[in-house]
Amino acid sequence: MLPLHISLRDRKVVIAGGGKIALRRVKTVLTEGADITLISPRALPEIKVMAEEHQIRWIPRKIDQEDLREAFLIIAATDDAGVNEQIAKNASPSQLVNCVSAAELGNVYMPKIVQKGHIKVSVATNGASPKHTKLLAEKIDQLIDEECILEVERLYIKRRNT
Repeated sequence: MLPLHISLRDRKVVIAGGGKIALRRVKTVLTEGADITLISPRALPEIKVMAEEHQIRWIPRKIDQEDLREAFLIIAATDDAGVNEQIAKNASPSQLVNCVSAAELGNVYMPKIVQKGHIKVSVATNGASPKHTKLLAEKIDQLIDEECILEVERLYIKRRNT
């Protein structure tokens, strides 16, 4: 897998599932300005609040193949591995797919993101160990000090003004 930082601004993202993992994925793509539709018969209270506040759209039903048609990124995060597999297999070859129950069925892994100012580091273990991904991200987070953040900010402004 080639690590890329990709813009999701105004891109259609469909998330199947309404549990803890789906919520984490929503939070990750929401910060990137994605146009999010979450489809699940049930959803955690925090997801419902996001929908009520119009941060995302929540459709309270099972996902249908038609729901995937316009998606740029599809996240299969239901609690049913068989449903996740069907979602991954039915996606178009040109769509990005993250399958939480079987990473190898998708073509995108969701990294742990460490962001401080303009510094953004993504950490992944290619789906092998979310626990190790989190531990590595925590170590990287500690390496980025205030001095580094301020220097990168200064350079960011300088490059934008030249």
